[in-house]
Order: sequence, then C-alpha cells, then structure tokens
Amino acid sequence: MSELAIEKLESKIAFMERHIEQQDRVILELRNSLDETQNQIEGLKEALQDMHFPRTDVVDEKPPHY
Repeated sequence: MSELAIEKLESKIAFMERHIEQQDRVILELRNSLDETQNQIEGLKEALQDMHFPRTDVVDEKPPHY
C-alpha cells in the first residue's frame, strides 16, 4: 500500500473512533435520562395507588333534591 492510502485509512479510523466515543456518550446520557424517567413514573404510580378516591356508582347515587 502506498503511504497516502495508509494515511487515509488511519484518518478514517481516527474519525470513526471519535464518532463511536461520541455515540457512546450520547447513549449513556439517554440511558440515564430513561432511568430517571422510569423512576419518576414509578413514583407517580405509587402516589396514585396511595390516593384513596371514594368509589361511588352513579346508578346508586341519589339526586341532590332527595
């Protein structure tokens, strides 16, 4: 291989390595964000389950004038 071809390949490899490192950082940030979002959703689920809403059936409910 010529010297120029080797330099081109080295340059491409260096570019790809930087690109992969950047992608890894973005994926890690997205994973952390997803974990945080899932934790928030779980917290909201628990909060909703802890709330006690009175269950009333509309059919059995008497109108206000009775």
